[in-house]
Amino acid sequence: MTVTTAGSTSTWRPTSSYARRDQMLAWLLLIPAAAVVVTVMILPLGFALFASLFQYSLGQEDRMVFVFLDNYVRFFTDPVALHALFNTLLFTVLSLSLCLAVGVGVAVLLRDMHRPTANVLRAIYAMPILISPIIVSLIWRYMYDPTYGLVYWLLHLFGLGGFPGLTSSATALICIVIADVWHTAPFIILVASAGLTVIPEELYEAARIDNANPLQVLFKITLPLLTKVLVVLILIRGTDAFRTFDLIYGLTGGGPANATTSLSIYAYQQAFENNQMGYAMAASIVTLACLVVLFGPFLRNSAQDQGE
Repeated sequence: MTVTTAGSTSTWRPTSSYARRDQMLAWLLLIPAAAVVVTVMILPLGFALFASLFQYSLGQEDRMVFVFLDNYVRFFTDPVALHALFNTLLFTVLSLSLCLAVGVGVAVLLRDMHRPTANVLRAIYAMPILISPIIVSLIWRYMYDPTYGLVYWLLHLFGLGGFPGLTSSATALICIVIADVWHTAPFIILVASAGLTVIPEELYEAARIDNANPLQVLFKITLPLLTKVLVVLILIRGTDAFRTFDLIYGLTGGGPANATTSLSIYAYQQAFENNQMGYAMAASIVTLACLVVLFGPFLRNSAQDQGE
């Protein structure tokens, strides 16, 4: 608003007292959230970084020995640690890929179904989300039982009763991936279904007029318009898969022969079984660094999309 007088032109601005009051209110509203972030995130992370430079046992913090980067050197020269890193990467890629394929595929199929039927099926598919991961591990441990398990009963029908399942290092990780997909794919279904509702129906009508087949509709319309949703799903599901602990711990405990040991399991073993807290902290920091490297670009792209 501009006020013009006989000899001058001036621009009206809020008084400084109002501006200062708004700034004080903003800081007052920000302080509680900032305090929570510092308390539950920044301070523990700082302590973990600090502790990873020392060698000590739980309950003997007064005898900490400064070793600088020796814990990190030990991690990258330990074959078991490197195998745990490989297992974690493989598990993340397999679980994330299958979850996205199953989740988006089912969401697309439900979109083309009669709405009441689709809503009932979504509710049924969402049930595994309500189960705790440790309970999921117990359910699937029973299902993989060679004598009484449902999986082996189905395999016997097809003459595949000799499947080693969780007892073999060649198949144990795949079995865990299947259980993880069963538990987490419903989340992808629900989020992808919500994303599909914002795609204009006119695009699908135009595709039907042009006689486009389902694959063309999927790859030319649905997936491109779901890109932002898929980025968010990759961030959420990918980071969750990379740090999976309870499902693996409940099913195999990291065995057999470290075939399913993830970075989280490895850090837990070093901390609470071998009582090497400093080395366990270093393994945890490596896990965090891998998460930043793998999913940091997706987080940056998501933030840029929101800015636009």
